[in-house]
Formats: sequence, structure tokens, C-alpha cells
Amino acid sequence: MSSRAEAINGLLDALRRANVLTVSMSQAAAERIGVNTTDLHCLNLLSAGPMTASELARQAGITTASITGVIDRLEAAGYVRRERDTADRRKVVVSLILERAVADVAPVFAPLIKSWRAAMSDYSDEELELIKTFLTKTEDIFTTEVTNLRTR
Repeated sequence: MSSRAEAINGLLDALRRANVLTVSMSQAAAERIGVNTTDLHCLNLLSAGPMTASELARQAGITTASITGVIDRLEAAGYVRRERDTADRRKVVVSLILERAVADVAPVFAPLIKSWRAAMSDYSDEELELIKTFLTKTEDIFTTEVTNLRTR
């Protein structure tokens, strides 16, 4: 096997292991925060900004019936608020209550982020840009493949 093929296989294996650990991290973090992993996933999605319940369901990959339960739990726990869309009163917009997320969720992930920052300090600006480019491509691939899995 060529050194390039070995490097690619090693990188693919590292990605697989990282994905497994990402799931484990999400499960452990959800337990620590006191929510389930789907609820934590939705909190993460809402950190990008408010969205309608149906958009949150679509992005989370769950049914609109299931998203109602998620939003009910997160609202009861004080993590989100529902508001009527000002442009279309039939729509419900779900917003993250940032103060609560900062108080409860951010501290759980702070050690991980601190460790990532420390690891990044070993790389040059150019290497960081290369890693960012690769991760952006990886995100695009995941987005495409998740869409393909859900529509087949």
C-alpha cells in the first residue's frame, strides 16, 4: 500500500474514532445537563439562531410531532421560548434562552473547548486554515450524506 493510501486510511480511521467519541461526548454531556441527547442536539442547533418548530424538526431529523415534545421539555427546563412569528402568526419560532444555556450548557463543554484551543496552539496559521478547510468539506459531505439517507 502506498504511503498516500496509508495516510488516507489512517485519516479515515481517525475520523471514525472521532465520530464515535463525539456521540459519547454528547451522551455524557446530555446526562450531566439533565436532558436527553435529542434535546441537547436541538439546543446546539438553536445556538445558531431562532428557527421555526418545523425547521428545527427538519434539521434535527425528527418528526414535527416529536419536535413538540422536545420543545415542551426544553421550555419547561427554561432553555427555550416559543414565540409567534410576527410575519406569519401560524408559525411558532423557537429561541434559545442564552442566559440559561450559558449557565448550564457552556460549563459542560468548557473543558473540551479549552483542550481544543490548547491543541490548536501547536499549529501554524496556515495549518489551522488547512484543517478548517478540511472540516468544512467534511461538514458538506455529512450534510449531503444525511440528506441522502433521509430521502432514500
